[in-house]
Amino acid sequence: MSHYKSNLRDLEFNLFEVNKVQDYFGKTPFEDMDLDTAKDIIREVDRLAREDFAASFVEADRTELKLVDGEVKLPDAMKKSLDAFYDGGWNLLGIPKELDGFGAPDTVRWATQELLTGANPAAFFYASGGLMAAVIGLVGTPEQAEQWAKPMIERRWGGTMVLTEPDAGSDVGAGTSKAVHVEDDMFHIEGVKRFITSGEQDYAENIIHLVLARREGGEPGTKGLSMFIVPKYMLNEDGSLGERNGVMATGLEHKMGIKGSTTTELTFGMDKPCIGYLVGGVHEGIKQMFKVIEDARMLIGTKSMSTLSTGYLNALEYAQERIQSADLTQATDKTAPRVPIIRHPNVRRMLMDQKAYAEAMRALVHYTAWVIDQEKVDPDNEYWAKLEDLLLPLVKGYSSEKAYDLLAQSLQVFGGSGYTMDYPIEQYIRDAKIDSVYE
Repeated sequence: MSHYKSNLRDLEFNLFEVNKVQDYFGKTPFEDMDLDTAKDIIREVDRLAREDFAASFVEADRTELKLVDGEVKLPDAMKKSLDAFYDGGWNLLGIPKELDGFGAPDTVRWATQELLTGANPAAFFYASGGLMAAVIGLVGTPEQAEQWAKPMIERRWGGTMVLTEPDAGSDVGAGTSKAVHVEDDMFHIEGVKRFITSGEQDYAENIIHLVLARREGGEPGTKGLSMFIVPKYMLNEDGSLGERNGVMATGLEHKMGIKGSTTTELTFGMDKPCIGYLVGGVHEGIKQMFKVIEDARMLIGTKSMSTLSTGYLNALEYAQERIQSADLTQATDKTAPRVPIIRHPNVRRMLMDQKAYAEAMRALVHYTAWVIDQEKVDPDNEYWAKLEDLLLPLVKGYSSEKAYDLLAQSLQVFGGSGYTMDYPIEQYIRDAKIDSVYE
């Protein structure tokens, strides 16, 4: 039985009854979407999330990942979950049509990502190659889109965002990794980066790192940073994989949660030159990287909300089944029948708190996705971009903080049982804490 419990009714209520996303389906740029298609997509991904994706949730957490000679092997169960995702073509859902994707509305895309991140966030992080490819397609040169973005999508390559350094975490502008110009858009990258999600794994045949590094003569702070495409493997002229590039995983973090997701230290130019290609041929690294960061903030807020939602629904089910103590109205009668704990007022209070906040966060996430859609439907109106800028920090910041707090109430409903590995709540809490730490 799946640990993941979705709330499809509330999700569809937000999309189709509150935000009425169907009103602009069939119009530019969403000509290929209609109400029935959107509902079919969401319901099929709901099945995928509860079955195939959730299937590796526990095993990936309990299987220790090891870094051996710069390589990390993922559990077979994790690979099977990813196969189900890719085999269904779900990686193409939010990819722009220019890159041969479906170009679905963000409302539909984020509805599916709520389901997938709630079911197995560690697995979903390995599917980030599509986002990185879309960013390369957006801010890279046409040649870079052809050489890197399209193969990333077609061949299921991995992708990472590489910002953090040992002495430059939230203070990204303090980074010391450097880029030495070789010729044209080619640079040699040197330095060490830390806390890189999916920085090494053996599911994808190649990994494309989007790396921030300071060019020679680059000014201090974030303005001196440029973004580079750094492949794990170089490409031959025919597009096949060539020799290993000079980027290597030199450390693997042992974490409190999301243990199935590799978090690595990457060293560039240690034993051989590390080649990187300047994205777009321009030194606008932090501006370009924010295309990734904005999506990542939405992702983390969505993950937090979805984790709280399934935590609440698991607690609700337990409270309906767990028999303990007499009803409060018969508390003095020692012979009174014992009742499900959902009959106890304090348990009901904890459940109502979780329900209210989980559903409010869902409303915030899907309203924000609706706003992102409006930017595409009404591109000449600057209001939508400004509203998105306001909402994204709320989605990420508020949801990550509040979800973690309220998951403690989910565990409290279970009592001592919630503290054990017999139920998923303890893993939810461990997996959720990172959300308020991430940028």
